[in-house]
Amino acid sequence: MALDKKYSNKINENNLDDWLHSTGFLYPKNEKQLERFEKLYEDYDFKLRNEKIDIESIFNGTLCYKTKVIQLNLSSSIINDIEDLKEDLKMVARKGQSGLPQNIIDKMKKKHKGLNDKE
Repeated sequence: MALDKKYSNKINENNLDDWLHSTGFLYPKNEKQLERFEKLYEDYDFKLRNEKIDIESIFNGTLCYKTKVIQLNLSSSIINDIEDLKEDLKMVARKGQSGLPQNIIDKMKKKHKGLNDKE
């Protein structure tokens, strides 16, 4: 986040710590810092409104990361197509371009040409 030029004369070596607390880089410690923080971020769309953040677990190292597993309901024909394509690409890596569909070869050439143009 960039600060406006109107703040450039207000922030100096003597009050840098105070401004770090006010801008959210450190936790606000007093009412003045909290007021600055709330004014600075009043239009911010905070996405965790109904979530609880356990600060204690962050500091003591017991924070657990939760993973979410998304189930994909793929038909067996799509799974077979994916497996076949995977096998085809493995063969290309080992034996070259024989038996590879032309659209895949064209994509590879296009990508290779793009990489050479950047050099």
